[in-house]
Amino acid sequence: MAKPIRRSLARRLGRNIGDRRRAVGLTQEQLAEYLEIDTLTVSRYETGNILPPLTVVDVVARLLNTTIADLLGEAPVQPVEHADRIGIWLASLPLSDRDWIEGVVKQLVERCQPRKRGRPRTRPKADKVPPPSPSA
Repeated sequence: MAKPIRRSLARRLGRNIGDRRRAVGLTQEQLAEYLEIDTLTVSRYETGNILPPLTVVDVVARLLNTTIADLLGEAPVQPVEHADRIGIWLASLPLSDRDWIEGVVKQLVERCQPRKRGRPRTRPKADKVPPPSPSA
């Protein structure tokens, strides 16, 4: 690949990774930890000093809940919704804990839905939410 094209690609990809990382509320240190690489390497990716391997770009896209195409795109990365941020937080938890949190969130959302006329809103009992199962 010609050097100017490679440099341009590295800068664009790095800028988009950094924008997306900040949008989901991660630090370079946290992203580096998820990728099991040095923080300086993440910094070099984001500044466009080095072009990450495609396998790393794939993992970054998944961690940041986006696609490789979006990270490579010319258009600025779109802001993320709360669900994207929460998804990243949950990704590091065991499946049983994620399932438990999903159940709790579902109950909270149902609780916040507009109520039907004539039905008083009642507080959910604390014992209705099952405790999280111990992590393996």
